[in-house]
Amino acid sequence: MLTRRAKLLKDPGDVRIGELKPVIPLVGVPWDWSTAGRPGARFAPSAIRSELLSFTPLSEDLGCLRVGFDDLGDVDVAGGDAALTGSRAVEAARKAMEVARERGVPAVFLGGDHSITAWTARPFVEAGAAVVVLDSHYDLRRPSEGVTSGAWLRELVESSGARAFVIGVSDYVNPPYARQRAKELGVEVVSRWQVAEGLDQVAERLREALRGSEVYLSIDLDHLAQYFAPGVNSPSPLGMSPQESLAVIEAVASSAKVVGVDVVEVVPQLDPSGLTVRLAAALLLRAVHMAIARRTAK
Repeated sequence: MLTRRAKLLKDPGDVRIGELKPVIPLVGVPWDWSTAGRPGARFAPSAIRSELLSFTPLSEDLGCLRVGFDDLGDVDVAGGDAALTGSRAVEAARKAMEVARERGVPAVFLGGDHSITAWTARPFVEAGAAVVVLDSHYDLRRPSEGVTSGAWLRELVESSGARAFVIGVSDYVNPPYARQRAKELGVEVVSRWQVAEGLDQVAERLREALRGSEVYLSIDLDHLAQYFAPGVNSPSPLGMSPQESLAVIEAVASSAKVVGVDVVEVVPQLDPSGLTVRLAAALLLRAVHMAIARRTAK
């Protein structure tokens, strides 16, 4: 007997995310022409998809996720052309946002380097959402020429007036002017050390600031210590732990309506073990599941 795909585990009750009803809109943005670090994030959307769909829907505290991902495909990237790719990504994000609102779920985006968030978050910000970023970097650069994924948040805040929070900025990976620029732009920052010294206080601060808001959540995998996530564009030796990340995500989802989520800066070929890709998919899935569970509870 021949099968379309061999499945070694013969357990008909072992349902995977990829077998659930496709409801949550998902868009890939395989762009990494803005990176000044280690390229290859363009290959992450397909790798993260594969891991994401292989998980089971059961969470020990949230129960079973009842819906799966409606894969809308990848943005048609024009290699090296940020303007054209950006316009396509914004349009794709706008369509995903409309679908997500109709279905009562968050929209999901797979990067790509972090510059994609300036595009995918824009429709949500224009509709009033705040932006919460898990990142070791401020991403507030103002380059003298060229493009960089380290400028996307400044560009988004300056052009839209978005409320922005960056959680997890780390030591020795940011330019000396970064803290002052954040103050000038009104970007609220929580350092990696503030998280380590008072995670409960950080969580409460986020709940107070975001309560009742709509939020676009951006998860840059380089906010994690390099030990946990070696396969990223700009690794952070002194970054956060996954447990700290989960606590921050819970604080956001428990107080605000998460309308969009992305995961960025994963470079699959730099981590042959696949650990970074799998962790990216797991954090993304947890954020989406929690956002849906909190909406249902309310």
